[in-house]
Amino acid sequence: MNTYLNTLGNDIDNVQDLSHMCRGEWCRDLESEVDALQDEVIEMQLTETGFEDAAVREMSNKIRDTYRHLAPDIHI
Repeated sequence: MNTYLNTLGNDIDNVQDLSHMCRGEWCRDLESEVDALQDEVIEMQLTETGFEDAAVREMSNKIRDTYRHLAPDIHI
């Protein structure tokens, strides 16, 4: 399970880094990947009992930060 946790954490770190520099259509594509990772974190929370709460909480915070960077860039 630690391997899965590490892999999921690395994937979340990667999309978080990419979210800082994405623009336009690329952000929308990246958002679907973040949605999938968020679903994995939620599923892991529901199916695994006694799982490392701190690690899951950190992943959830990173996903929230990633969504914040994916917000539309509106210019008037």
